[in-house]
Amino acid sequence: MKSVLVDFLFGVGIKPTSIASYNHQGNNDDMNLSATQIFSSKEISKSGMVHDMVVSNDIFYNPEEHPDDVIVIKYMSYVGDSKRAMDEYSSEIFMGGKNTTVLHNTREDSLLVAPIILDLVLLAELDTRI
Repeated sequence: MKSVLVDFLFGVGIKPTSIASYNHQGNNDDMNLSATQIFSSKEISKSGMVHDMVVSNDIFYNPEEHPDDVIVIKYMSYVGDSKRAMDEYSSEIFMGGKNTTVLHNTREDSLLVAPIILDLVLLAELDTRI
């Protein structure tokens, strides 16, 4: 979601200045994110995407300038297989104005892998015919 929305903002000429992401999730993978080393790796990969977009859009930013980007991921057993995300994208618009877009997203973690599993089943079936 982040990469699509940030790319859209750049595409329409809007400069993102702040991205704040808060996630609470309940499955075992997300409980593991409580470990500092594992969370740091996830934070680097999520922030890296924004950094790459900033570098490739030098019209919007000076060499040392970049949007604030904060990522919080917390384990919450009650939500089970759900991943719940609240994201806030702030941007500079015409004549120094500010715009903020806020998204709330809830999705089932196991359903995110369903297309991959279906592809593997189809590939295995094809393999049996070859």
